[in-house]
Amino acid sequence: DEVIVVGYGVQEKVSVTGAVSQISTPDTKLQKIATPSLTNMIGGMIPGIITRQNSGEPGYDQAQVFIRGQSTFGNSNPLILVDGVERSMNDINPQQIESFTILKDASATAVYGARGANGVILIETKRGKPGKPHVTFRSETTQLTALRLPNYIDGAAFAGLVNEANSHVGLEPVYTEEEIQKYRDGSDPYFYPNINWTDEVLKEDTYQSLNNLSVTGGNEYIRYYTNVGYTKQEGIYKQDENLKKYRTNALAKKYNFRANLDAYVSDNLSLFLGVGGIIRTGHYPGVGANRIFESLKIISPIEFPVTNPDGSVAGGPSYLGENPWGLVTQSGYSIQERHEVQSTFKANWDLSSLVTEGLALSGKFAYDYYNFAGIDRNITYELKEYQGKDANGEDIYNLVREGHPMGYAPFTADNNRTFYFEGLINYKRVFLDRHDVGGMLLFNQREHIQINAGNSTLALPYRRRGLSGRVTYGYDHRYQLEFNFGYNGSENFPKGKKFGFFPSVSGGWVISNETFWNVPFISLLKLRGSYGAVGNDQIGGNRFLFLTTITKDANIYRFGDSQQVYHGFDEGNIGNPNVSWETSIKKNVGLDLNLLEDKISLQVNAFDELRKDILMQRQTIPRVTGFFPWIIPYGNIGEIKNRGVDGRLEIQNTTSGDFYYSLSGNFTFARNKIVENDEPAKEYEYQSAIGQSLGAPFGLKAIGFFKDQEDIDQSPSQAFSSTLYPGDIKYEDVNDDGVVDAYDRVFLDGYPRMPEITFGFGGTVAWKGIELSLFFTGATNTSLFLQGPSIYPFQRGPGSYNILEEYYNNRWTPETKESAKYPAVTPGDNTNNFRASSVYLRDGSYIRLKNAEIAYTVPRQFTQKMNIASCRFFINGTNLLTFDKLGFMNPESNSGTGGYPLQRGVNLGLQLDFK
Repeated sequence: DEVIVVGYGVQEKVSVTGAVSQISTPDTKLQKIATPSLTNMIGGMIPGIITRQNSGEPGYDQAQVFIRGQSTFGNSNPLILVDGVERSMNDINPQQIESFTILKDASATAVYGARGANGVILIETKRGKPGKPHVTFRSETTQLTALRLPNYIDGAAFAGLVNEANSHVGLEPVYTEEEIQKYRDGSDPYFYPNINWTDEVLKEDTYQSLNNLSVTGGNEYIRYYTNVGYTKQEGIYKQDENLKKYRTNALAKKYNFRANLDAYVSDNLSLFLGVGGIIRTGHYPGVGANRIFESLKIISPIEFPVTNPDGSVAGGPSYLGENPWGLVTQSGYSIQERHEVQSTFKANWDLSSLVTEGLALSGKFAYDYYNFAGIDRNITYELKEYQGKDANGEDIYNLVREGHPMGYAPFTADNNRTFYFEGLINYKRVFLDRHDVGGMLLFNQREHIQINAGNSTLALPYRRRGLSGRVTYGYDHRYQLEFNFGYNGSENFPKGKKFGFFPSVSGGWVISNETFWNVPFISLLKLRGSYGAVGNDQIGGNRFLFLTTITKDANIYRFGDSQQVYHGFDEGNIGNPNVSWETSIKKNVGLDLNLLEDKISLQVNAFDELRKDILMQRQTIPRVTGFFPWIIPYGNIGEIKNRGVDGRLEIQNTTSGDFYYSLSGNFTFARNKIVENDEPAKEYEYQSAIGQSLGAPFGLKAIGFFKDQEDIDQSPSQAFSSTLYPGDIKYEDVNDDGVVDAYDRVFLDGYPRMPEITFGFGGTVAWKGIELSLFFTGATNTSLFLQGPSIYPFQRGPGSYNILEEYYNNRWTPETKESAKYPAVTPGDNTNNFRASSVYLRDGSYIRLKNAEIAYTVPRQFTQKMNIASCRFFINGTNLLTFDKLGFMNPESNSGTGGYPLQRGVNLGLQLDFK
């Protein structure tokens, strides 16, 4: 009898033939993870979901989310529907969620037509329940600890490394032993500074607060649910203790409000009104996180002190203004305000008594408004370089940059509004107690308007319109057939080609309901299969790619005796009259199995997808044709295959002694392969991306480090540098032409940055109000390149860039030549070593203790005396342990050397229920 949310409706679980996974209210795993962002909760929780969180910055810590991986070069984001309306997932307060469902195959997503190819996530918010008012108050306070802050070598080690670099190439040392000792002992902090910039700029611990108050209740005529939430999350930037006028540490606040009202006007007419409000405020330093963490990577511990003797910001002409402490504390501040209103009205009219049994009509209207406003109060702070004292003992400074008072940067804004309407006819009836017949026909239209668009093209409404339908037939709860379709159009495509038809068919066989079935311990055995087509109209590129545009102020021409300048005309964009959506052909087979009176449940799916008509800018048009690179036309020419499996196993039981236990695990594997990308023919076939995974690592294959000059002389020449040294990276001459060059780059033994495999496992045990739960998540078949500042020493010249301990402790030296992981240090931009190669390719796999919780629910006999229905205390932790092969940075980071770190949270909370 369990009901599953599906596209534009609900179905009994036994009748579902598509690939659908759902988390509903009784499953509280989402509520046990103390994070403001819903996307950071769902990774490893649901089969089919693949996520990667590369930043922990407050307000910008959302994870990337994909359903069954990536199948296109462009937009792979799933369609997110909240209460049936397209909205952002991260705007939703997790405490407001009633059910969270993902639709994965063609049968489940075909009704969304040109929006269904990337999968669909359906979020239903809580609704009122009849009864006396039920008040729930939940408050959580979290201590956040920054994970894996960057560790750089100190000043003495840095100076010694500069000498080592010079010595390695036959140059004289830069620093004497006496100078290195001064860096070590801090006896002259202004001329021989030793700055740990990480400690100066970042703090390890900060705080977060999550608070929610909800009220629900009603009677047979009116039911209501309301929720108010407040979230506060602080950043890890340190503040200047002398600066009291404004804060520069990051701070994100979010206020959520939602009210859902159900009115049962009569036995056959019901109305639903939902209103939601989201207010988000972000407060940040005057420069962004990327620039701050980049400055940590490039400013060495001996470049200059934090401040000068007079308290001014220290600096030098080499890295103008990139003092990390100055960027965080002296560059001003930025305030970002995001306000959103969401409203939904729905009416359901049951026509069973008026027309025929099982027939119903419904209509929905939604209006959403979004506003973003940003205010930047930037300061160009004064920079001075301390040069010692004059004959009178007065400090001497070189003014590097003049300071300017706080300014007011141009106001940034984004305003948009969205209208949505749908009308639906639904039919469901059982004939002769065995024949279950259902049907659905829906019309919908969406209009999105960018109010402050930058030009007339962007100001035109974004519109979609379509029909969707479903026909179902079930016989005796044994055989299920289903046909779904979507017929959708978009304003973005040319006349006559705006609409497309996307059908699917699926079937199911509940073997355990057959009369011949006599296996008592198997309560459910069901086979499912589906096949169909869905689309993706989020194809990238400019709007209206079918139009050709002319630029009126193109290249200049000079005419006449005075050589007067005239602007010419040229082609801006070359239109493609056949531009269209991507089409995805999806196949899915599945198995549902329940054992031992449903104590054990298993769901497994295998899928195969061909994504074709992927929009790409043509790659095979040569320059000699006269086309500028930026006007080369687009075409629906790309193709990618994607295959994999996903599944979930759950065991749960309550014993006669009130001991409850639950164990669960889920697994997702998705691997794609490029079939067509319009690439020009490669001189060497092994460099073709055809047949490779999207984002597969590509670079030079290292076969070690040069041992000595004899090894260099006997090896093929390496064209990337005219001079090689022992300890430089030795690359394989793949094409065996005697020269290592760009033609020797290959697809390396690694994986794309987005994991091919994600998983989660854990369990809960409870007895007499005491509850203990653990849940692990992880990912594998994923790789990243270490690259850029702090792993490429002295790339901008001798003594430039900070140096990670990871490099310093594992670099090549004559003593470590057998165990080294990185090349020897040289005093400048080593064009041989500093390039993508297998030396810097790392396994990004990890297993993380995502959540652990201990909770105690106070017995009823105690809470009743205080007029409290229930009282629950809990302590939980998030991101408590991480097991991986990197060890020094977040394994989910982008390629590079990391950024704003993830947070470990230790959370203390209380939940009170009043009835």
